[in-house]
Amino acid sequence: MKTIGNYEARTHWSEMLQDVKTGERYVILHRGEPIAELVPPQTDSRQARSKRAAEKLLQLMSDRAPVEIDISAFVREGRD
Repeated sequence: MKTIGNYEARTHWSEMLQDVKTGERYVILHRGEPIAELVPPQTDSRQARSKRAAEKLLQLMSDRAPVEIDISAFVREGRD
């Protein structure tokens, strides 16, 4: 989420709308205080929720160190 002053928002409105169209969010400030948020419309479609969930999962996976697992050992253990 980006923050932007109200004067700058007025002068860059078209660019901001293009950004919002692609999913960017803005907090508009007046004298340093948040006064508004410019966000894309909510779409609670199943596809949008699935995409957000997949992105969160990928982020969680990338934050963790890889784990070495010997699958064949698990199979042998299960057979014993």
